[in-house]
Amino acid sequence: MSKKDYNKKIPVKMQDKWQNIVDILVKTAGSSDALITRFDPPFLDVFKASDNLENIFEEGMRSRLSGHYCEAVIKNEKKVMIVNALENSKWKDSIDAQAGLNAYLGYPLKWPDDKIFGTLCIHDKKTHHFSKNTQEIMLQFKELIESHLEIINKNIEIKRDNEIIKRKSDKYDNLVNKAPIGIFETTSNGKIISINESMAEILGFSSIDETLKHYNDLKKDLYLNQKRREEFIMELNENDEVKNFEYQAIGKNEVHKWISMNAIKSRTKEDGTYVIEGFVFDVTERKDKEEKIREQKEELAAAFEQLTAYNEEVMAMNEELEQSFEEINSLNQRFVKMIELVSNMTDEGLLTEKDFLGELLNNAIKIIPEADYGSVYIYEKGKVNFINTIGYELSSLKDINIPEEAFFNKNDNIEIINFSEVKRRNKKFMDQKNYNKLKKLSYKMKEILYMDLEISGQKKAGLSLDISEKSSKNFTNNSLSVFKAFHNIALSFYTIKEYTNLQNSFTRELITSIIKIMEMYDLYTKGHSENVAKIAAAIAKEMNLPETTIRNTYWAGLVHDIGKLLIPLDIINKKGKLTDKEYELIKKHPVWGSKALSSSETLKPIAKYLLYHHERWDGRGYPEGLKEEEIPVISQILGVADAWDAMLSKRAYRNSLSFEKAVAEIKSNRGSQFSPQVADTFIRIIEDDKIDQLKLDILDDEISDSKIENQILKRNEDYKELFQKTEEGIVIVDEDFHIIKVNDYFIEMFGYDEQKIIGENIKKIVPIDRTRETDNYIYKLSQGENVNSRTIREKANGELIDVSIQAFPVSLEGGNIGYYIIYRDITELKEIKSKYENIKDRYKALFENDNTVMLIIDPDNGKIVDANPAAVNFYGWSKEELTSMKISDINVLNKEEVKKEMEEAREKSKNYFNFKHRTVNEEAKDVEVYSQPIPFAEKEYLYLIIHEKKIKIFEGE
Repeated sequence: MSKKDYNKKIPVKMQDKWQNIVDILVKTAGSSDALITRFDPPFLDVFKASDNLENIFEEGMRSRLSGHYCEAVIKNEKKVMIVNALENSKWKDSIDAQAGLNAYLGYPLKWPDDKIFGTLCIHDKKTHHFSKNTQEIMLQFKELIESHLEIINKNIEIKRDNEIIKRKSDKYDNLVNKAPIGIFETTSNGKIISINESMAEILGFSSIDETLKHYNDLKKDLYLNQKRREEFIMELNENDEVKNFEYQAIGKNEVHKWISMNAIKSRTKEDGTYVIEGFVFDVTERKDKEEKIREQKEELAAAFEQLTAYNEEVMAMNEELEQSFEEINSLNQRFVKMIELVSNMTDEGLLTEKDFLGELLNNAIKIIPEADYGSVYIYEKGKVNFINTIGYELSSLKDINIPEEAFFNKNDNIEIINFSEVKRRNKKFMDQKNYNKLKKLSYKMKEILYMDLEISGQKKAGLSLDISEKSSKNFTNNSLSVFKAFHNIALSFYTIKEYTNLQNSFTRELITSIIKIMEMYDLYTKGHSENVAKIAAAIAKEMNLPETTIRNTYWAGLVHDIGKLLIPLDIINKKGKLTDKEYELIKKHPVWGSKALSSSETLKPIAKYLLYHHERWDGRGYPEGLKEEEIPVISQILGVADAWDAMLSKRAYRNSLSFEKAVAEIKSNRGSQFSPQVADTFIRIIEDDKIDQLKLDILDDEISDSKIENQILKRNEDYKELFQKTEEGIVIVDEDFHIIKVNDYFIEMFGYDEQKIIGENIKKIVPIDRTRETDNYIYKLSQGENVNSRTIREKANGELIDVSIQAFPVSLEGGNIGYYIIYRDITELKEIKSKYENIKDRYKALFENDNTVMLIIDPDNGKIVDANPAAVNFYGWSKEELTSMKISDINVLNKEEVKKEMEEAREKSKNYFNFKHRTVNEEAKDVEVYSQPIPFAEKEYLYLIIHEKKIKIFEGE
């Protein structure tokens, strides 16, 4: 059974019913006990036990399943009946028989998915022929309990579905609030229930609250013509909905706005009034234009001779609309490219800073049409370092010494400045020689749009786009908005980088701290871990192994002896020969070290190399006796590096070997203790004099006996200094988890008085709701396991703090077991991660707009996966209806016509297709369809942007 199943909670009321079942069963069967057990591999827990004196079991008892009667029930998933175990050779030596339980009847209990929950069983101390009646009753109780388990499972599914519904509801509420159209909920008697931000904005208010306070009676306060309100209510009463209802609204400061409204009756209240839901558009501009056209028509009626002039004016308006349509198409192309850029940068963490900035410049110059040239650069060591340019000579720009102040933005992170301001800033901060160089290379622009990328108050990089002095263009507001989007993308990249660097820094600091502790613990191997790491990495590099393998070899070498922290100090530093028992204890350090690293997601990949670094090529090593290629190559390398440094180092039990003798040992044990390939590689390094300096470093590190003794005397002093100076909160607890020592950083982090916290149980800093979690940590530590987790702890003032925990067993003075616990404040990590998630969320709103028709299509089957509000308005179907259709359902052209159009577009290098799309009213509209593949999760979809092909002005009635 999985932990997921075991963690399903059984409601208290249901537990009470189960208690009644076992109490009834023990009486009915006349047995010594009746139990409901729960299987938690490899353990069996007594979940409910009958309340009778003869019962030797208690609720909550836990034992290993192996050797119990219930083992056969769970393994075979069927009933087991034992009449007299003592006369049965199969059962007489079982744990239950030895405990005096001679008879047994048990049935398996299963979850609805057929996984084992546990057993329903009874025991008897005497021989018991269980009657058919007893067996039938137990079967009925088994079915009853399994029906309860089915109910529990369904309740969990219902709860999960409710959570999904809530998340979708929250997402919907957010979309409504950010929608570019006014959305409202009011009552038929003129009261406002709710509105979104756009509704408030249309009426001229700066906030929703301000709007709600202003309108107490919609008929009097909102409608310029109060009769229109009456007509609206009357039409709503007759048809339950109103479409395209127009009226003049009174906005803030008595400003009049023309509103077009669509609404429905939502629900009727107890007092007979009803709720109205709907959305509105501000059509004031259209109404003003219609009014102008009406005035023009009146003038035409009065003076026919002005007809020609009027026609020319209409033609001019058509040309203006055609130009607007072209601008919309241009914006759409930018929009598609922006979506493509965002989707292609979902894994910015794999890019280097320079690669990312180069990609950012290339995309910006494509998407912002006014730009002729561009450059991207980073700020380092007070200078501007150019990464990439377009339209400029990169190598020449790199040769110019430009102080970073010359390129800093002055007022905002994004600015548009003209040519004269660019020259003024550069001249102010640059010397004349470099200024002349820059002027000669790059002063051919009239306007520049540029950004500074600032993270945590530090300017990291910049990007600039330039318009040529020969161009008639200027940067538009649309281009400025797109440029801001690029700025947000870049900030998200740097945020991810900072978050990743913090995590990597934490791992490096932690390993370094532990290695220092280990070297103070085993004074005779000071510097040994670093020597092994360097030698092993050198061997891996000489073997031409991949860079990743070389890095892993170094890290594995650095921590290869970490398991020795669990070996008593008197054994580690023993000068005489080890006893067999002591040697067996020493041989466990690879296993303990591997287990320690396995608890860390970051260090887990190198754990197996520690486990096998004492295996031998001939299979006579430990802990598992692997041989030859069964041993991982990194472990083979560590074996040679570890042996080499050990031979050249002075130990408590022997003097160091000479360099020549150590080389001879490597050669003579090639193919027995050491991998032939690794040994040959190392010997080649030695013979080519590549390790001369390393040999001298190792020999210089040898220490005399007197020096060792002095260091032993100094051990406590050094340990205290490291313990106090490290920037993590460190606690040492005894076997019962009472605090015996804390460092200054712990006191600062949690705000406790040192004298008062000493002697307290470690649970002192644990919030009540984290008690069970802490009990699990304590259990793992007491079993010799390490703890590596993130959780919440409580300061002295009651404030909660997010922390990471590293904990492991250590040997205290006198050989007693204790535990070393390291706390690190990770609040900053969580804030950075949250900031990154917020930046990503900004791009989700790109799709949800009311102006540009967009569909997302599954290319495998043509199904419409999503449709935005503009698509719903354009086609007339609801979003639910559209997402139940295929794109072929709305495309009027047949397959041959579609194929012909696509081939023609390919021949003419068009980035759009001419199709005919039908609407809900069966109207066929000529449309241009822009298609762009976009990856979502692990699948690629098609992003479609649709426009009507022509826009015409018709004369009104």
